Amino acid sequence: MAAGELSPHSRTSVTWPQGLSPFKPELVLEAGNRAVNPRQTEMLTVGSLSLLTTGSDTGLPLVPFEATSAAAAQAARMAACLAAQHPDYWLETIRAMMVHSAEWTAPMLAALGDTPGKRARYDLVRRFGYGVPNFERANASALNHLALFAQAEIQPFKKGRKYNECHYYTLPIPRQMLEQLENEVVEMKVTLSYFIDPNPGLSANVDAQRYQSHGLRFDHQRKNETVQRFKQRVNPSERNKPRQRPTASEPADPRWMLGEDSISAGSLHCDVWTGPAIELLNRDMLCVKPVNGWWRNRASTDICNRKSRYALIVTLKARNAELDIYTPVCTSIGLPVPVEIVTPV
Repeated sequence: MAAGELSPHSRTSVTWPQGLSPFKPELVLEAGNRAVNPRQTEMLTVGSLSLLTTGSDTGLPLVPFEATSAAAAQAARMAACLAAQHPDYWLETIRAMMVHSAEWTAPMLAALGDTPGKRARYDLVRRFGYGVPNFERANASALNHLALFAQAEIQPFKKGRKYNECHYYTLPIPRQMLEQLENEVVEMKVTLSYFIDPNPGLSANVDAQRYQSHGLRFDHQRKNETVQRFKQRVNPSERNKPRQRPTASEPADPRWMLGEDSISAGSLHCDVWTGPAIELLNRDMLCVKPVNGWWRNRASTDICNRKSRYALIVTLKARNAELDIYTPVCTSIGLPVPVEIVTPV
């Protein structure tokens, strides 16, 4: 395989049913390459195309290391380093940081760019996940790459088998900055990470909501959508008739890389919005909302009222590396950068 393409050692979830299964892998790391014999009848694993690690034999201090063992070890090391640097961060946050720091390689981006339809991109993400993680990118924020973090606890359901909390976040993006950037292309990346309590029953393999204790989703204010309209769309308790969904006057935003349907399963959700900065004007609200799971259907109050932790990361990145978007935000709100949580509903 050429540099930047998926390692031949990799396994994917391309054949898994969309909507019932999460994207796997979530990340890809170096796993080595394989060689093809001159007759092109056999693929071989050779030391010169593998990584190196320490050996147990003193006579062989370095030995070849490849495939899942090599990639998993690198991921574990990165997670351990991030946890050591940030001891107050939850495991949900460490996982989110790793995925959020990932970027697709040039061949991966070329494949995504040649696939205009969102659904057609799902198979590609099921091949190489959200890309290759980077420790420095996960651990720092450049002037043209602003990162906003939130760690929160949510109670998805309450007694009576009803939905409970919906968390709203107001993104501190100054209006004046967006007006000045105007048509400069920016990327807003959102990653939501949490863990579920599995219920591997007979029906769990055909219904994700019977497998997961609960699910969480993020949603972003659409173009020309008022805050009130946004809340009514994402949160039934904000409506006069909770069971009646409002008529969608604002269509789904086509500028998301994967779109709303991509986060129908799993407990790690990530997507990227790309477009002119001016199109984010008056769209500074984002929410984290619950979706169904087996906790909700339990009669026991202790189960139905359980709480769950999650981590949310939002970054705003300017394509033009010379643009400073970090300073205007910090100037407008002060340091450290807070993310406001309004809960419960």
